[in-house]
Amino acid sequence: MTTLVINDDLNRRIQNVKILIMDCDGTLTNGLITILPDGDETKSFDVRDGHGLSMAIRAGLRTAVITGRKSSSVEHRIEGLGIHHLYQNVKHKIEPFEAILERESLNRTEVAYVGDDVTDIPVMRAVGFAATVPEAGSETKQFAHYVTSARAGHGAIREIIELILKVQGKWDPLMKEYAH
Repeated sequence: MTTLVINDDLNRRIQNVKILIMDCDGTLTNGLITILPDGDETKSFDVRDGHGLSMAIRAGLRTAVITGRKSSSVEHRIEGLGIHHLYQNVKHKIEPFEAILERESLNRTEVAYVGDDVTDIPVMRAVGFAATVPEAGSETKQFAHYVTSARAGHGAIREIIELILKVQGKWDPLMKEYAH
C-alpha cells in the first residue's frame, strides 16, 4: 500500500479534501496563450494532467476550474475531461468559489485550490489546502501550503492529484485497475 507522509498539518489538510478547484492559465497550462484570428484563443494541455483528473473523478473527487479568461479550447478540454464546474471570464474568483461551495454543500476546509497568480490569493487564503506551481510569483507562493515540483502545464496538476489520492488512501485501488 502506498503511504505518503509529508507532515502532519499537510496530511490533515489533504485528508479533508473533497473537491479540487483549479485556475487554468499557468496551472493546467504553461500560461502561454495563442490568439486566433477570430479573437478566440488556444492553449496546450498536458495529457498526464488530463488522465490524473479522470482518475481523481473516478476516485470520487469533485473538480472545478475558475479562470479569468474565456476560451473555447478550455471549454472543450474541461467538458471532455468531465470536470464538474467551469467558470470563465471571472474577475473575482472568490464569487464562483462561494457558489461552488454552496452547490456542492461543502465547507472551505474540504477544498483544495491550485493557483499561480495574485488573482488566486483570495481563494488560496480561504481553502483548507492551497497549492501552486514553481513559476508562481513570491506573493502567491506565500499563501500556498504546497509548491509542486512539476511545472505548470507539465504535470503539476497530476502531482497534486496523486498527492491527494495517496494521502486519502485512494491511489492504490486505482492502480489495481492498471496493474492487474
